[in-house]
Amino acid sequence: MGDTEQKKIVFYEERLSSILIKLRILPNIKGYCLLKECVLQILMDNTKKYNMNKSLYPALAKVHNVTVGQIERRLKILCNTCKRLCDKNDLTSVFGGQNVEDISVKQIICLLAEKLNLEYRAMLYSQNSFNFI
Repeated sequence: MGDTEQKKIVFYEERLSSILIKLRILPNIKGYCLLKECVLQILMDNTKKYNMNKSLYPALAKVHNVTVGQIERRLKILCNTCKRLCDKNDLTSVFGGQNVEDISVKQIICLLAEKLNLEYRAMLYSQNSFNFI
């Protein structure tokens, strides 16, 4: 893994942690690391978002020595807790106007991944926009 790839991963992890804290999803809540891993896996391999039940969840279940059903339950409980504890304005600001009452776990994972990808690309663009030679 190159230096650029390592910086990209560090950016994603730091930014994701701050977004999750804003959503009141704290590291001590069961399922936090699963949500974070899901988002990071999708950022590294975008094709995993199309079939989470068959590719992403089984891989995480194997790593954490649990079943796919347990992964899905933990993520669902985590997201429902977030919706219950978090202010609707915070959710709307993070998810960009998405109807947060009906949002599913898979949509949350994909929206977080897309938000981080866009922020990373914007950061790269802003760094390179005035470097004309």
